[in-house]
Amino acid sequence: MDAPQFITVGKETGKIPVRISYRIIELFSDGLYSSPSKAIEELVSNAFDAGAANVHVVLPQDRSAPDATIIVADDGEGMDEAGLRQHWLIGISNKRELNKPPKGRKQIGKFGIGKLATFVLARYLTHICKRGGKYYATTMDYEDIPHGEGGGIHAEKPVSLPLRELTEQEAQTALSSVLSGDKPGYKAVKLFGKHASPSWTVAIMWGLKDFAQELQKGRLTWVLRTAMPLRDDFALFLDV
Repeated sequence: MDAPQFITVGKETGKIPVRISYRIIELFSDGLYSSPSKAIEELVSNAFDAGAANVHVVLPQDRSAPDATIIVADDGEGMDEAGLRQHWLIGISNKRELNKPPKGRKQIGKFGIGKLATFVLARYLTHICKRGGKYYATTMDYEDIPHGEGGGIHAEKPVSLPLRELTEQEAQTALSSVLSGDKPGYKAVKLFGKHASPSWTVAIMWGLKDFAQELQKGRLTWVLRTAMPLRDDFALFLDV
């Protein structure tokens, strides 16, 4: 099946080297994320840490469909080229170094390893972001990650993620196929047009694994409600 547009859209401007082995991702993910709901929780926690006022989680009706996607969109600080490079430094985070975290929030995401949560749900993770009036995208294909020497955790050769810069029209066209509707979540995280959020991040998981079939809206709702801080400046929307 051809890659969806949100993976190929835009002009490639560089590469992001990620140095990690497939085996270490398996060890981290299997130990940290024993349920698919906990993996989604980690993405929502990252959005909270980025100062998002609104987070929208979108689950497909048929998670067994070849083109099914799971999406977490937020109107937090977003990531530019430097931010995406920082994001993919495994085991390293600047959260500990923030003297003034976004909106004064106590950071709740796992330091430097939260992005590995997506491994248990999907083969691909695409980020499309807006920051500083520009649009950026990159995609991780977990199957491109080397397995490590002798099945171990060390990998000499990094995997290179394509870093892309998009026009507003390219970003809008790419996302319209997977993120559009009239429900409150779509209106709360406004990506384009008048009154659009000045910065945002859309995380798209594609090539869903069997583990994603175990996601249940009721269970996910409970996990997110109990895990996330109760604040007047933070709203969470869950659509299926």
